[in-house]
Amino acid sequence: MRNTFKKTLFYSLVIILAAQLNINLFIADFKISIAVVCFSGLLFLTEGFPLMPVTWLSAAGVFVSRLLLYWFENGHLGSAYLAYMPEMAFYICYGVLLCLYTRLFPDYQGHQNQAFPIFILVDYSANLCELLLRLGSHALNIQAQMGILLVALLRALIIWCILTVFAQYRLLLLKQNHEERYRRLLLLICRLNGEIVWMKKNTALIEDTMNTSYRLYQNLQSTGADDRLTSSALSISRDVHEIKKEYLLIIRGISEALDDELEHDGMALDEIFHLLKSSMVLAAREQSKELHITFFCQNHLYAKQHYALLSVFRNLFMNALEAGTTSPVKIHVTETEENECYSFTVTDNGPGILPENISEVFKAGFSTKINYTTGEVSRGLGLNLVKDLIETLFKGSISLTSIPGKTTFTIQIPIVHFQTDNLSDPQAGLNKQR
Repeated sequence: MRNTFKKTLFYSLVIILAAQLNINLFIADFKISIAVVCFSGLLFLTEGFPLMPVTWLSAAGVFVSRLLLYWFENGHLGSAYLAYMPEMAFYICYGVLLCLYTRLFPDYQGHQNQAFPIFILVDYSANLCELLLRLGSHALNIQAQMGILLVALLRALIIWCILTVFAQYRLLLLKQNHEERYRRLLLLICRLNGEIVWMKKNTALIEDTMNTSYRLYQNLQSTGADDRLTSSALSISRDVHEIKKEYLLIIRGISEALDDELEHDGMALDEIFHLLKSSMVLAAREQSKELHITFFCQNHLYAKQHYALLSVFRNLFMNALEAGTTSPVKIHVTETEENECYSFTVTDNGPGILPENISEVFKAGFSTKINYTTGEVSRGLGLNLVKDLIETLFKGSISLTSIPGKTTFTIQIPIVHFQTDNLSDPQAGLNKQR
């Protein structure tokens, strides 16, 4: 109730102030203002607009404000209240007709095109009501009728333009919101897809663990070991088997949920890089780092398995960002065509990788990165996943060279995994630096 009163008071004040911007038409006391533009605009743009309370309060407020201005200018009121009272009738008539319209068409918001003739009719009727009170039958002459019709048409056009602009602005915001949500959804699916690949690899480890436990049980049984140890080995084997079944069910459930999306059309490589750049810049801010990413692509490529490529490059970019110690962290990606393959290089300006660690970086669990603020150590799965995707899914290869200040991953992927529209001028390709 309190909020409704505040809204009513605020909207009424807006209309009362807008009513002070006016011009006289036909007779001295017949004022044409932009207040009704605010009236209709607020009705269509505001949820839960208190129409009738605003109508009554605005009508009274405009009447009182007119009297006060007259008193300040002339030092007395005289019969001013008789001159300004018909204006109250205008606002009351306008509000009542709008209220009737909203009752007949409850879904009026967002339908300004259909409401355009209503704006004209309501404005014309309210002006006619005021003129009849002021002039009686003289209000029906052609000049007066054409005048208020023209005013109604102009104000209705202004209201329609304002509502259309706001509607387009809302659509723009909605589109931007959908694009942001789509970007986040793509990255989420990309990460889920990467985790599924890793989980599928782990099924072999679970199987080996189960078999090892069962062989231990058989060995303990054959050597006459303590029954408790033998039972424990068998119990472990059974438990691992149950874990494996649940694990596979989880993998199957997530995989089925992703299958429809993963089978959709691919994505252009420049879109992949643009999407990753936006997300990586945000990730850099979270780490209080500055990140510069540049791309140069010789060909306009369209990736059929875009989620896998998203996983590959995202992990390489994240690896470079987390390892970076200088500001800004710089990552440069190039694409060229050679020997029936597309070659991608990802170069960063990080501290480099020690020679003795180069052969280890692609192994699961290997990591030299630690967050000294949180104590969190990297899982060491990203580069292993990259290598697995490139070699298993794309039948390609990845190699690494590193010196202090320059680390380069080189990826070779057969051209069969892309559709391409070669560009005659390499500079016409994706060559962006921001």
